[in-house]
Amino acid sequence: MPRRPATESQREEVRQKIRSAAKAIYRDKGISGISARAIAVSAGVSVGTIYAYFGDLQTLMQSLWLEPLDHINAELQSIAEAHGDPVERLRALMAAYLAVATDNPELYRNAFMFVRPSQLPTPDPAEMDSVVFVALIKQALLDGQNSGRIQSGSVEQMAQLIWAGLHGSIALPVNFDRIALTADTGSQMIDMLITELTGTS
Repeated sequence: MPRRPATESQREEVRQKIRSAAKAIYRDKGISGISARAIAVSAGVSVGTIYAYFGDLQTLMQSLWLEPLDHINAELQSIAEAHGDPVERLRALMAAYLAVATDNPELYRNAFMFVRPSQLPTPDPAEMDSVVFVALIKQALLDGQNSGRIQSGSVEQMAQLIWAGLHGSIALPVNFDRIALTADTGSQMIDMLITELTGTS
């Protein structure tokens, strides 16, 4: 008698089991401990099941932080909608980005400080707008330019510089914890960026 196809709830249960196994291995051994076989053994499934559900290891690892990022993206969208003034919107969005790193350090490190090992294939680059934070920043910059509050220039380049500045203020103390750096430079970075963008002193 042919086997009855799994229901969606059963498939989701298998997906969660695989994700939980991958997350535990990543937490305990880092990316070097990740392999399809190790995850399969831990999850109690076959290697083929992992590829059937996720396609490849890279997609599986990315799925570990996509769901919490969806919640954060929704919060960022709400913040953007709550601030009509483009400069205040920029400030609020940047402050929220810093808060993600403070309130969810593990998520931030996994999603934004992940260094791809050489054995994993490099994905095709996506547009910057695929990052919700960047898309919202670009819209605020454009609105600010249209209202005369933000200096003229490429919003694409400005958004990338904002992201680089914020990310650097978060990542530098983590990556160089052997050096006595000032602990909290994030809020100062926001002030510097706003000053530069608005041409105020």
